[in-house]
Amino acid sequence: MSVEPATKKVKLELTSCDEPLTQKDVIAFQKEALFRCIHQKRLNLESLQNQYALSKRQCADVTRKLANLMALVVTLARFLQPVCQVEEEKKICEQVAQGDETVIVKLSDVFMKLLTKYSGTENGDEKTQGLAAALQALQQDKDELFYENRHLQEEVTRIKSYYEEIIHSYDREESQTVKRIFKKKENTDESTVKEESLPNGTGAAKQESTPSKEGSSANGENRGNSVDSGNDVEQELRMQDLKSQIDALQTTVQSLEQFKQQNEHEIIKLRKQLQEQQSQPSTSTQDTKDSHLEKIQHLSKQNSELSQVNEDLLAKFHELSKNRDVYSSNLAQELQTAQETLKKHNSNLEKDLVRIRTTRDELLSKVAILETETSKSTMLQNLQSALDSLADQWSKLESRSRISSSPDTPQSQEALLKELQDLEQAFKDLSGITHKKYSEYINQESVISKLSVEKTKADQKYFAAMRSKDAILVENKNLSKSLTKSNDLISQLKDSDKLLRQKIDNLTKQLQLSQSNEKRLIDSNKITTLKTMDLNSELSKLKKSLNFTRDDNSKLTTQLTQLEGKLQSLETDLKSIRIKSHNYESKCQKLQSSLLANGGDNGPLVEELENFRTLVYCSLCSKNWKNMAIKSCGHVFCEICCKERLASRMRKCPTCNKAFSSNDLLLVHL
Repeated sequence: MSVEPATKKVKLELTSCDEPLTQKDVIAFQKEALFRCIHQKRLNLESLQNQYALSKRQCADVTRKLANLMALVVTLARFLQPVCQVEEEKKICEQVAQGDETVIVKLSDVFMKLLTKYSGTENGDEKTQGLAAALQALQQDKDELFYENRHLQEEVTRIKSYYEEIIHSYDREESQTVKRIFKKKENTDESTVKEESLPNGTGAAKQESTPSKEGSSANGENRGNSVDSGNDVEQELRMQDLKSQIDALQTTVQSLEQFKQQNEHEIIKLRKQLQEQQSQPSTSTQDTKDSHLEKIQHLSKQNSELSQVNEDLLAKFHELSKNRDVYSSNLAQELQTAQETLKKHNSNLEKDLVRIRTTRDELLSKVAILETETSKSTMLQNLQSALDSLADQWSKLESRSRISSSPDTPQSQEALLKELQDLEQAFKDLSGITHKKYSEYINQESVISKLSVEKTKADQKYFAAMRSKDAILVENKNLSKSLTKSNDLISQLKDSDKLLRQKIDNLTKQLQLSQSNEKRLIDSNKITTLKTMDLNSELSKLKKSLNFTRDDNSKLTTQLTQLEGKLQSLETDLKSIRIKSHNYESKCQKLQSSLLANGGDNGPLVEELENFRTLVYCSLCSKNWKNMAIKSCGHVFCEICCKERLASRMRKCPTCNKAFSSNDLLLVHL
């Protein structure tokens, strides 16, 4: 915000106090009055701008704090929603959890009742009840501070208006134009008072001299006519003078006694007022001091309590942060160890799978070998039976050959030899075939044995692999169960971690709110201390101003008493003058009657009276006294005629036709 430089006052060129007021003086007076008004408006504008900026910052702080409070209320409603047992209470928690400000304000009382109701449940936290009580206490403190702030603002506005009036009066007193105009008025007032006082004395002297002259002339004329009547008149006149003097003295004495009584009553009243004024400020200042001390003590207690609460919350926050770090490190270590064990177990399972596959192949080969061995044994038995049958036939043939080798049967021997040769040839062929077959069979048997061995080995390996497979499946099931359990544990730990994080966030928000409240209370405490200091300084200033006003009041009272004394003396003089004038009128009447009785001529006296009449009365209306002079030409008329001519725009002197204005008129006392 740009601050404009203070405007400098233009040096005013005013006329001297001895000279009459001019139009330039009036214009300067108006300019300075406008300058004072503009300066006052500028100061008011700057103060309003500063107040607006401060209120804007305060509004931003309040909105931020309100947002934090709304977030806190929403989180409390979300935590409280699963705890509620009635559907209406759940609906209320849902409406509050939506975050609408108007709904939260409407349902604040119901929500506080729910908090107090469910604060003792298993899922509820004991801190919510304490927070609700602390919130209510803070609300009460806020209301009290609001009323105190409003009261202090009203006092500040009153003091501000009072000081603005004082500054305005000081500015007017220090103004040159105001001094010029009002000093001129004071001078004119003093001159009028002097002129009024002087003509009274001179008039009285003139009146005294003129009657004496008239009396002497009358006495001279009467001496020429009759001495006895003149002596009688003189004695009567002397008697009347003495009576008039006695009456004047009596009136002065009565007026002085009345004035004395009035002064005594006023002195008594003033003493009572002074005693009351001296007693009132002491009690009021003592009450204000006591109230300010109580406020300061109350605020210091609140500050200490809030600082303790803040320290407790900070300790809890540090503990929770430490527990959070330890918990997170333990979780990370457990997860890492579980992951490493699972990796090792998987590698072992893969090795077992390879081993099981190899054993399965071995078992299959063994099974095949066993099957081939069983088929080989059956074939050997068949061959053995065939060999046995051949051996039997061979034995039979040998027996036959022995029989046929006898000489009895030559033909039969030849037939037998042929048959034997055929048989031998057949036997040889058959033995060769059998040997071939046997060798082939042996080769096949060796191959079959090898294959059967391999088959048995493969079968053994297969069965072992199946057994290991079943064991691995069981282990896999167990591992999957343990993995699901670990996953459930991890999810539960994650949920608990989220809840703990939410709690930590809420605690951080609460900590921030408590810190902000503490800062706000510290600031308010500082502001109140500053206000108390300002009020004390203002109180001292007010005391000084009160003493100053008392001094001024005493001075003014002294001046007023002096003026009243002067006024009383003037009134007494006026009464004495009236009595003297009455006496002089009676003297004149008596002298006139004596002159008429003596038969004197009053023609020159009438002419003289007419001349005096023309000199004293206005020449325009011949009714009023001459009391207004025109400065430009010096002619004198009555005030009514001058104002009527100015009102009818006849602004020329009736005797010399010289132009004049309202500024050229001067009040005159003849």
